[in-house]
Amino acid sequence: MKRTVNLKKFYKYAISFFGYFTLSVLDGKYSPFPLALLVANLYVGLKPFPSFILYAITFIPSMQIIPIFTGVIAGLIISVTFAFYNKFRKKPNLEIALICAISLVPYCSFAPLSLLPLKLIVSASIILSSFVMTSGAKIWLIKGLKYKFDLNDFCSAVFLYLCSAYGAIIAFGEGLYLAFSLFSLLICSLFIKGYSPLLVGAITSLPLALFRLSFYPISTFTILSLVICLASAYSKLFTTVLCAITLSCFYFFTDFFSNLSIYAPFYSFASLTLYLFFPVSLSEKYRKTLAIHKTDNLNKYSINMHRNIISSRLFEFASVFDEMKNSIEKLNQLSCEKQDLTSVIANEFLTSVCARCPSYPNCKSLDCPSYEDLQKIIGLARAKGSLNLVDLPKSVCEICDFQEDVVSFINKLVLTYSLPIEEREFLKQSRELIIKQTEGLSVSLKRLGADLSKQLQHDLDLENKIKDNLLRCGLPVKEIAFFKGGEEDELVIVTYSDFISHPLLLPAISEITGYKSVITTNNRISQDLSAITIKKAPSYDAMFGLANKVKFDKQKSGDTHSIIKISEGKFLMALNDGMGSGAKAEETSATAISLIETFYKAGLKSEIVLPLVNKLLSLGEEDTFTALDVGIIDLFNCKADFVKVGSPYSFIITKDTVKIIEGNSLPLGILEEMKPTVCRTDLSTGDVILFVSDGITDAFETSADLIDFLATQKALNPKTLADNILERALYLNKGIAKDDMTAFCVRIFKKAT
Repeated sequence: MKRTVNLKKFYKYAISFFGYFTLSVLDGKYSPFPLALLVANLYVGLKPFPSFILYAITFIPSMQIIPIFTGVIAGLIISVTFAFYNKFRKKPNLEIALICAISLVPYCSFAPLSLLPLKLIVSASIILSSFVMTSGAKIWLIKGLKYKFDLNDFCSAVFLYLCSAYGAIIAFGEGLYLAFSLFSLLICSLFIKGYSPLLVGAITSLPLALFRLSFYPISTFTILSLVICLASAYSKLFTTVLCAITLSCFYFFTDFFSNLSIYAPFYSFASLTLYLFFPVSLSEKYRKTLAIHKTDNLNKYSINMHRNIISSRLFEFASVFDEMKNSIEKLNQLSCEKQDLTSVIANEFLTSVCARCPSYPNCKSLDCPSYEDLQKIIGLARAKGSLNLVDLPKSVCEICDFQEDVVSFINKLVLTYSLPIEEREFLKQSRELIIKQTEGLSVSLKRLGADLSKQLQHDLDLENKIKDNLLRCGLPVKEIAFFKGGEEDELVIVTYSDFISHPLLLPAISEITGYKSVITTNNRISQDLSAITIKKAPSYDAMFGLANKVKFDKQKSGDTHSIIKISEGKFLMALNDGMGSGAKAEETSATAISLIETFYKAGLKSEIVLPLVNKLLSLGEEDTFTALDVGIIDLFNCKADFVKVGSPYSFIITKDTVKIIEGNSLPLGILEEMKPTVCRTDLSTGDVILFVSDGITDAFETSADLIDFLATQKALNPKTLADNILERALYLNKGIAKDDMTAFCVRIFKKAT
């Protein structure tokens, strides 16, 4: 079986070998400085034998017996010690300092340095460095970019880098190191947005500053870092060109490159070329990896977990109401399947009355009364409430000798069974009302559960773009969060309260997201800060117009209207005509419209709302009838649902024609059962929806006359159109409002981009 190369292991040992080599040349005498890195590498888990081999090879270029001997002996002692500990699955603790001291005895005894105190200082620095480098080795070799390190880890990693970088300058020269540092700055601007190149520039400039014993490299790298920070916000090509110009200025107008080889500028421009063609997919990958450290993952998990728990509980509660609805429907079905009460009374009469009559044998032989005749008699008694002698059929009167007793007993049986009938009917209506209520609660809970199922997610690239764009407008943002899923995504921004009404806030966000935005909620979280929720704004908007007139002999109108926001981008318009006029009609109409508003706000559909309102109105002691027009308009897709209950024609006035919306159901409250018909249609920008009460339609002789009049009113705004319709209706009625008159108009138009 063919073995594959483990790239991770190769990377670990390759970078370790580079570290051993650069540390071995720190003082130019091949002192055992790599021993500190060997201890750190073995402590973080590298294998003792291959690590020792790589460590020992770095002393061979010295071509001197004593450095090779002292370095190899020290490394061998350390490697054997760690191998022994690894056998027992343990790691050395503070005793490693003593072991390091023992391993450095040959160095202190045979190294060519003339002064023993100097050897002891080098040995002490190696021992101390082994402790300092351990955390850094863990970052460079084990955890890498996926590890969020603290200040101690950061300092350790930087210390290890500075030591290796100083040795690299000695080994390979300043030109190559400058090219590497430049490439590091450029790549950092790809992985981490903002001013991170400044920190990287400060760190990478230190080894060169120490090598030259000058602050000149620090100032040079600072300028170069600032150029990269400013240019990287635009494009890689712009950054490359600007860096090339900056390096050219350093080359021609300063002596920064004076001590470098002639190839040094070419190394730097090679770094710029590598950066320019660095794969975008790779930079995105590492940017997302580093974004983990900027994210409060535990808080994100906690928010999403609690949202999921609440959402699942809401769906569980909804299923409880669904089960209640199904159970009640089954009970109603069982009640309806029971034997008809007319047959029950007929059977009771035959067994309790006729069977005990002395003339029963004669009547039975003549089939008097027949079962069909008896059912007709009982049905008539139930309908009238009581039976008279004249109600008996001729066939019964000619044969039966006890007609008065028949009438009396049938009336008693009907009276006996009438109370349970009323109770059953009331129970049936109550069950149906509960069914509608539980169905509505289930729908509302499911909708709320779907809203809460949105998950908090982090898109660092999009967040940075929004922050940068807002900052250019002078609107700094503290935090940004995205909730994705469900019907609509949400963007939550924490910023200063004074900035929320700024005219550039939403345009700056829309410029990045690619769609128009709207603020849906605004919550103050401190004296200065507020959290706002932003969603996609609908593509369309609406204008409203109303004109009404109370009946000439009344003080109050039975016509009521409503315009409410159901959700972002969806609204309801309704016109309700309480039967009659005056205070009672107004109360009935207001009650119906209030119920409708409440149920629609809760997220219920027309198929649930209207039967439920109808049931509530029909349960009143007095007859309360109301005619209703309902329109639900979606401003995202410009579609509308219309429901008409006992109301006159409604209209959609387009630029070309006038469309009629009609319905065939009776007014609310007349029948106990109703199934509303929903008419769905597409709208276009400029269309006007018109609802009118019967006071308007009755003023025109025919609907054709009204349509002809509307055809002349297409280009008007909603308020003017409503006023003109009312004025025309009053003119046709000779200026008298014979009934409550209302015209309710809505004009749809597309928002400007």
